[in-house]
Amino acid sequence: MKVAIVGAGIMGRLLALSLVNAGYNVNIFDQDHDSGMNSCSMAAAGLLTPMTELDKSEMIIYELGMKALAQHWPNILAELQDNIYFQCLGSIVLNHPKDHPEMDRYIALIRTKIKNSVFQKLNQSSLRELEPSLTKFNEAYYFPDEGQLDNQHILDALKKKLLAKQVTWHQQTFVRKIQPGMVCTESSSFQFDMVFDCRGIGAKSVFHDLQGIRGELIWLHAPEVQLKRPVRFLHPRYSVYVVPRRQNIYLLGASEITSEDQSAISVRTTLELLTAAYYLHPGFAEATILKTVTHCRPTLANYLPRIKYTAGWMAINGLYRHGFLIAPTLVAEIMQWLINGNFSSNYAKLWERV
Repeated sequence: MKVAIVGAGIMGRLLALSLVNAGYNVNIFDQDHDSGMNSCSMAAAGLLTPMTELDKSEMIIYELGMKALAQHWPNILAELQDNIYFQCLGSIVLNHPKDHPEMDRYIALIRTKIKNSVFQKLNQSSLRELEPSLTKFNEAYYFPDEGQLDNQHILDALKKKLLAKQVTWHQQTFVRKIQPGMVCTESSSFQFDMVFDCRGIGAKSVFHDLQGIRGELIWLHAPEVQLKRPVRFLHPRYSVYVVPRRQNIYLLGASEITSEDQSAISVRTTLELLTAAYYLHPGFAEATILKTVTHCRPTLANYLPRIKYTAGWMAINGLYRHGFLIAPTLVAEIMQWLINGNFSSNYAKLWERV
């Protein structure tokens, strides 16, 4: 079967890998010209934190994420064999001493959603055992079943693997129209047995409640900081996350703005994120800012993903800030649908027949 995937973000690439492994003839249409550097997938921090996201997400996101973290990501990484940074050492949640009510609200909300929540309250001593450099905090919460990966490396490795598997990659190709069994570019029309629309924010004609949520990210090189796990720092107005990578690189982010403006990072966000990072660890004062990244996450009105389908066509969208967390499980759901039909879905509420 000959299929097309329009969009080369994390959803499109993982879907392409599963399809080509299942024997499909796969074509990818990518409007980018530099290996996805302009995709919102490149602007993420690679957090795989289904439980600590529960203050703002529904249980289905947790379920999709836990399955991806425990099952799908290890299998994908084993296939890629590209020494991709991936770890499951858990994550830490902290708060400013004056913001205990915010932490109490946060923990109570998670306990309400998951009755048998697996996390641990740390005192100063146990926190230092896990993260010796977090010396100024007297308590924190540790979520052991969470992880992270280098999402930028993943995207590159997926493209390399797909090209090695003879996937046809239409790079720097803008798709002006998609319909069942057909992809129309500026200069040509292509016929397929099945077309998958993974365009994200570019699919507003298909998802009328689709909007962009602007996110901003700062890359730092901080040799004086030695964090091993992602750290989330709660605040009444925002949550800052600090995500460690190899060679003392840290990704600092948190901003969420309902806007599709993709201009450079704002002064306000820069000051707030860097101030929080400095409070977390004084070594960030000597860090070097490597780059800043801004992009818009495709978000639907209910903040959940949605899969629309009809004969010869399927559109997947609305992954919001959870792309790397939930995309592998969504791909498994789609593959099960392709093999066994539309009555075989595990997450029926995500599907919409048109």
